[in-house]
Amino acid sequence: MLKKIILTIALSLVFTTTYANDKTLFTTVYTTINNNHITPVNIESLTINGLKGLSEIDKNFTIGDGKDMVYLYYKRKQVALWHKPKDKNDINTWAEIANKAVEKAQKISSKTKNYDGHVAEKVLFDAVKSLDNHSQYHYSDEIEDEVIETAIDDSSDGEFLTIKIKSFENNTANFIKKSIARHNRVNGIILDLRGNKGGQLNAAIEVAKLFIDDGIIAIVKGKEGSDDKYYVAKNQKTYNYPLAVLVDSATASSAEVLTVALKEQAQAKIIGTPTFGKSTIQDIYQFENKARLALTTGQFHSPSGKKMDKNGITPDFCIMNDRHLKNDCIKQKRENREFDIEFAKSVLTPQI
Repeated sequence: MLKKIILTIALSLVFTTTYANDKTLFTTVYTTINNNHITPVNIESLTINGLKGLSEIDKNFTIGDGKDMVYLYYKRKQVALWHKPKDKNDINTWAEIANKAVEKAQKISSKTKNYDGHVAEKVLFDAVKSLDNHSQYHYSDEIEDEVIETAIDDSSDGEFLTIKIKSFENNTANFIKKSIARHNRVNGIILDLRGNKGGQLNAAIEVAKLFIDDGIIAIVKGKEGSDDKYYVAKNQKTYNYPLAVLVDSATASSAEVLTVALKEQAQAKIIGTPTFGKSTIQDIYQFENKARLALTTGQFHSPSGKKMDKNGITPDFCIMNDRHLKNDCIKQKRENREFDIEFAKSVLTPQI
């Protein structure tokens, strides 16, 4: 059951945990979610949502969610039932129920028994999927796509330097420095973030520091009761060029963090369409069996404290179908459209 995954989420830490069996795995994952998810979690709902995934392995399974009982049906006949704990967040009991349901399902269904040994992981996959749009449980045998080392390119017409950033990697800020050094006679810089789904948060922060000398770059607010995390620049500004940022509907995550920071703190002109609108940060928790949990643990806010929501960042200049529109700006993919670059040059020219 190899499934390729592309982690375009903003990572902060990787945690490793061990488990001995499926019940312990359920307990460990439930505990991790309960302790770290950005919003309070109902373990009862998490378990029920996960067990409903059994019907995707064998359509003859149905989960009954009663007031005091959990029922497992097979071919419309009740085959098992379990008493719900009085506490909806009794992690140990709900882990036991999930484990017993998996064991029972494997005994009575050949499809479930032969499901590559991943029945418990399937339940966890569906449970985590019910949390929010970005949290995800990655199976123990999933593999990651290879990361392109240099996801960046540049070009110059002698007046303006255009730097295309496809994703944020460890070497992104250094590449920008070298690019500007090679083209140090230009009068303006265009950062092209169209189609950039994100990448490493810290790499995007380092790029922001090249153009912001002092102040907040981004704020991450975690679950209620936790301290806010501030990413700041402290007398680190390197360049003072007139700056434009190109965005489109596929500009997401770390790319949005950089965009709004440059808009508010470096007076960059934002050109294109509203961005994707991924305002959350996911931490990665890795287990002994190599399974990974990408869990939403925080939400980005702009330097001024504005919440970055699903509507995305609205550009200063809206470009739709190679036209500058002053109203009704909607999301559109515009990667590699030359019109946007030429329009950015016309916007920056008066600042030179």
